[in-house]
Amino acid sequence: MGNEPRQNVKWVEGIRGLASFIVVVTHLCRAWDYTLWFPRDNEHGSARFLQLPFVRLPWQGRIGVTMFAFLTGYVCALKPLRLARAGNTSAALTTVAKSAFRRPPRLILPATFAMLIAWTLAQMDGFKVSNRCDSGWLRYSSPDVGTLEEEIPRFFHNFQTVWLNGRMEYDDHQWALLPLLKGAFMVYLTLCVTIFMKFQYRLILYTTLYTWYWFDPTVDTETFACQMFYGMFLCDLGNHPAWRAFVDRWPKTRRAVQVGLIIVGIYVAGYPGEHAEWSPWSQQLLETGNLISLQIRTSESDGIFSNRLFMWIGKNSFAVYLTHGTLLRVVLARMIYGWSGEPWVVDQNDKGEPVYHWLPRSGHLAFAIAIPTWFALVYTTAYLWTTYVDTWCARATAYLEERTFESEDEKSAMQFV
Repeated sequence: MGNEPRQNVKWVEGIRGLASFIVVVTHLCRAWDYTLWFPRDNEHGSARFLQLPFVRLPWQGRIGVTMFAFLTGYVCALKPLRLARAGNTSAALTTVAKSAFRRPPRLILPATFAMLIAWTLAQMDGFKVSNRCDSGWLRYSSPDVGTLEEEIPRFFHNFQTVWLNGRMEYDDHQWALLPLLKGAFMVYLTLCVTIFMKFQYRLILYTTLYTWYWFDPTVDTETFACQMFYGMFLCDLGNHPAWRAFVDRWPKTRRAVQVGLIIVGIYVAGYPGEHAEWSPWSQQLLETGNLISLQIRTSESDGIFSNRLFMWIGKNSFAVYLTHGTLLRVVLARMIYGWSGEPWVVDQNDKGEPVYHWLPRSGHLAFAIAIPTWFALVYTTAYLWTTYVDTWCARATAYLEERTFESEDEKSAMQFV
């Protein structure tokens, strides 16, 4: 076991990049074609082509955050389980301790930088256009800015709330960071409990915890907690030598099962974010309740997600997630609605209630030019963010670790005290 070859895990980076891309596409659709979330535009209408099963996956959106949660469980468990399988449980526990220490600053530091940038742009009327446009989703997710005396304490209040309940007014998309952080610590705690257990009993425990959280009615447990344990399950199973040998002995059966699971998975992942009862296929899924499938990794699928494009997108995926919301509301909104946010007219009806004349969006040609240009800006910004901001955050985290952890010499000296 100690000579077990290291498996290729580059595909994880590729899937992370795909997940971030799906999240961005989803937010574009929510901004300008919100009904794509529905199985049809209204209860009695016909489904559009982009609302059909399988086709709807990229703008359905929920699968993107779910993939982040699954990958968190997989990646956090990968190295400790590999060390434990090699018989080096002491090193496995050390890895868990250091990973748990690094996780909060590696999430909180870059997220705070992103919030500071969004807050600064808000003080410069950066969100004025998105607050006045005809997209209800953009208006809802853009902050209303007050005086500087109000905004400074509001910044610190938002820093507090985003890590207490996921609410952040300057960048609404940071809501997912808190459950991802909590989920990572669920994985670390589970690793500490199971690191000395036999392989088959670890799988039983993962399944038990998955089932436990599946029956938990708390909002989003199926999106985060269940996926964390599912990721741990697949990490442990997929890297177990006996399982890999078994799968490799049946290549044709493996491919057939894999294709079947991919088809079923894409169908289930297209479950509408709202109004599932409006269409027979989604109503059927709603009544079915749950479908548990097993992913079988192959060298073919690993190769697809390990190519240079997916690897590059995956490397910058966290930066894309942190920056795309602000770029959407500040830059792309101006590409679609104009730079100034004027003219802005608010009338009153007979009852004295305000009547807003929202800024109208531009035509199809403007979208055709603006969105590709904006995507280039997003990924350029993400690359620069990863190169400079994220690298600085990594160095700061390493410095904290060096200052707070005992060195090997100090630990050796303590044994003789």
